[in-house]
Amino acid sequence: MEASKYTLEQAAVNTLRVISCEAISKAQSGHSGIALSAAPLLYAIYKNMNYDRRNGSWFNRDRFVMSAGHGSAILYTTLKCFGFEDIDLKTFRQFGSSLTGHPELNEKIGVDCSTGPLGQGIGMAVGMAIAEKKLAATYNKQDYDLINHYTYCLCGDGCLMEGVSYEAVALAGHLGLNKLILVYDCNRVTLDGGLENASSEDVKKRFQASGWRVLEVADGNDELAIGTAIKRAKNSKDMPTIVICYTEIGHGAKNAGSNKAHGQVLSAEDLAQLRADMELVSTPFKMDADVATHFEKIVKTKNKWGRWRGLFRKYGMDYPLLHSQLSEFIDKPHNHYKCSAPGKQMSGRDAGSAMLNQIAAQSPRLFGGGADVVTTTKAFVHTSDGGIEYFTFDNPLGSNIAYGIREFAMGAVSNGLALHGFTPYCSTFLAFSDYAKPAIRLSALMNLPVTYVFTHDGIGNAPDGSTHQCSEHIAALRVIPNLHVYRPCDDFEVAAVYEYVFEKQSPAAIVLSRGDLVSPAINPQHNIQAPRATILSSGSEVAICTRAQKILGAIGIFVNVISVPCLESFNISAHPELNPKTPVVAVEMGSSMPWYAFMGRHNLRGAVVGFNTFGATGANDLLAANLGFTPEHIADVVQEILK
Repeated sequence: MEASKYTLEQAAVNTLRVISCEAISKAQSGHSGIALSAAPLLYAIYKNMNYDRRNGSWFNRDRFVMSAGHGSAILYTTLKCFGFEDIDLKTFRQFGSSLTGHPELNEKIGVDCSTGPLGQGIGMAVGMAIAEKKLAATYNKQDYDLINHYTYCLCGDGCLMEGVSYEAVALAGHLGLNKLILVYDCNRVTLDGGLENASSEDVKKRFQASGWRVLEVADGNDELAIGTAIKRAKNSKDMPTIVICYTEIGHGAKNAGSNKAHGQVLSAEDLAQLRADMELVSTPFKMDADVATHFEKIVKTKNKWGRWRGLFRKYGMDYPLLHSQLSEFIDKPHNHYKCSAPGKQMSGRDAGSAMLNQIAAQSPRLFGGGADVVTTTKAFVHTSDGGIEYFTFDNPLGSNIAYGIREFAMGAVSNGLALHGFTPYCSTFLAFSDYAKPAIRLSALMNLPVTYVFTHDGIGNAPDGSTHQCSEHIAALRVIPNLHVYRPCDDFEVAAVYEYVFEKQSPAAIVLSRGDLVSPAINPQHNIQAPRATILSSGSEVAICTRAQKILGAIGIFVNVISVPCLESFNISAHPELNPKTPVVAVEMGSSMPWYAFMGRHNLRGAVVGFNTFGATGANDLLAANLGFTPEHIADVVQEILK
């Protein structure tokens, strides 16, 4: 029998290539280009990774992020071959299958996060690497190296063109995240054509300028050279590493090296020819016996979870308090928190700051920062003297992350922190929530306990003009599935919101005022059992509505005012006065669209006092009056709908 031209390692790589293309062919949908080019990279990464197939959630495992999420087929095939048995590649992209078109968080089968929107995976990998560094500094002790793992991320040309990658890469270099390894599938081809059509950037110099170590593998088919580069990357002491692998998209198949290979689905004849060319057994979805044995031998070297578990138990005897805290990260319990409101007039952001620090004192999992505005949003964990201690390379125990003016990366990094067990928060002005929106969407999609603290809502920043005022922003957040938006009206509601959000452990946006809130905003004695109308409101406008209530009461028109801090979770059944017979006026300094939708959904009639323009420059009170946010105008609207 003639000897094969392929080594056993090359045969294993070719097996990954062909089987992933067969999964794509069966689904009649997918991306074979990256499957064929990136197979040697995935093989080298997983061969060097520390994981245990028996427990995909093992806390000290190495993490892998497929930032180039369209390469899901090669990821699933790699996971299958490297020991994750609960994977049926024949169900790829089928309804109800765990093998979704782009990877979605599923630790059971080894998928560490949801990716697909290019570039975001890099940001999440940065968050995971930050988490590892902080956890190691906090919990590792002599003879107890409990937290010691790497974060790997595979990206492509598209990921590195997305702006979020610039933000995340710069932050990672600044923080010296030496256990972060980015493997770059550099095939120089995008969907529409060659990379030269859109980019002439020197990626190597870009990463060097950002404080990264750069390694290059000239032949992206050389899995041994890639593995050697990864081993070198693991020895980095003070900076993250990018391994640039020069590959060929669609390697070995028709249209190789062309953008036509990107999303092509190979025919049965093409696949048979590919198996023959790569000297593999002819049966689809089947591995050669020697290749299967090769993978099994690698997988057997990965069984380290049990040994780590024994070390963790021993750690508990020597460090019981730290053991208890670290168990929180592993088990992610829904703890109960208690926040105490001062009961005085103060801004929403000041109240939020007080509650955030109360939560921080009760939970070791709270960790976050802001986009260079925490001195204004007040969303930071302060030291005993009220100062800010930042997380840095030299001070990994720091309580706050200085994200810089990088809102998108801030959200993506927060997702990475949450995936690693933290309860992260991040903060900026509400007007700039748009910059973070794609990351917020992934927080919601993965159901991660990321809390976005947005301040300077409505027209509370009127002197800065319409660019800093918020009309559509709350509505835009509310339409994101699985994201609850909270807008408390006084310090008591701020306390209740923080308690609820951090206990609930789900995606949330807390919107806080720049200006002072009346405390309490609503007097319970003003509740009317059979009101002629009901006013619904949120945030600072609730106090305006209670003043309108007094104006109406003075002329014999008795109405109720109900604060609705979260429209998504508002329990209308608890308010019998909200019915089709009683008019409703909704008042909120933002788009009226969500309120009309709410009223229509519950068959309520009435009006909305909203903010549907871009605002203007001027004094807050003057602009509020111009837009109709005065007690007198709201009272007039109520009287009008009662006619």
